Amino acid sequence: MNRRELVLKRLYDYSEDELIYKHYYELRHDQDARRAYLASIETIARSHHLFIEEFPFISIPEYVSENNIPPYTGITSQMNVLLMKHLRYTPVFVHKQDFFELAYVFSGSCRQVIDGEEVPLKQGDLCFIPPLVMHTMEVFDDSIIINIQIRKDTFGDLFFNALRLNNILSDFFMSFLYSQTPAKRIVFSTGDDKSIQDVVLDMFEETLFRDQYSGRLLANMLQMLFVKTLRGYGQTASMKEKGTQAKSNQNTLQMISYINDNYRDITLESLADHFGYSVPYCSKLIREETGLSFVFFVRRVRMNRAASILSTSNIPVAVVGEMVGYENAESFIRAFQKEFSQSPSAYRKNALQNNGS
Repeated sequence: MNRRELVLKRLYDYSEDELIYKHYYELRHDQDARRAYLASIETIARSHHLFIEEFPFISIPEYVSENNIPPYTGITSQMNVLLMKHLRYTPVFVHKQDFFELAYVFSGSCRQVIDGEEVPLKQGDLCFIPPLVMHTMEVFDDSIIINIQIRKDTFGDLFFNALRLNNILSDFFMSFLYSQTPAKRIVFSTGDDKSIQDVVLDMFEETLFRDQYSGRLLANMLQMLFVKTLRGYGQTASMKEKGTQAKSNQNTLQMISYINDNYRDITLESLADHFGYSVPYCSKLIREETGLSFVFFVRRVRMNRAASILSTSNIPVAVVGEMVGYENAESFIRAFQKEFSQSPSAYRKNALQNNGS
């Protein structure tokens, strides 16, 4: 049996944990039988960190982070990208997380509730959920869902380095970073596109047979997945925004994206001229969307870019400052300290430690 066959077997075969969840689900109408079954699986439930509400010793966190994820149940500080099969018949629990999550329906269908709204997904759908959005996942049949978990820094690095085109994924990330009413999800419907399926399977295979090269390979394959998805399905994707001003928000997100591409030397006047708006109206849109004045918003963009560079390179701090538009190193360090409450050097040290370097 080759590696791809092993991957498919891992996806389709029911694991021990899935079989427990399935039997637990099937006993939902017979409480006596369920109680007897729970007594028989208590030991394994403890050791496998199964999310069963009748077991008070198992914590089901509402806010999931790399600091409270039980072993082998999600991404950790040593990982940038993680793929996991969603365990079928897992009891439904509402939660949010501090990482990006992408649910890919490999086969069948599933139901998510995202920010209180039901979102049914079918085979081939890719659903992005940003950090801090409450949601659930429901899979109570043989459907196969692959969850891709992505650390915020990793998603940011991919965005800054490769995804800064005028597209819906760019708008989604801009909304997450800067909007007061950020987007809650994006859904791409890829149907039976085998090229998308193959990239996801390659990533899942790399996760199963992880070695010292896997982290970099997964980041590269994730970028390929994004680009392939955008090229084939970016025009038909749907992004759910909060509130009733989605159209105006979309226009402002385009402005924010433009600022991100020109943050080193952009002025309010040049921004207004590019979009054909008056300077006061342009300033008003930026403040309404971000809660910041144009000057403070540009500083935040520069600092986010600087943070990305610091966390992924050994470029001297003074040079990083020049890269993001500061000719004076002291001015850059002061601005960074205001934004992140720590110096650029301290930020880099902490980022390297969190990445396991």
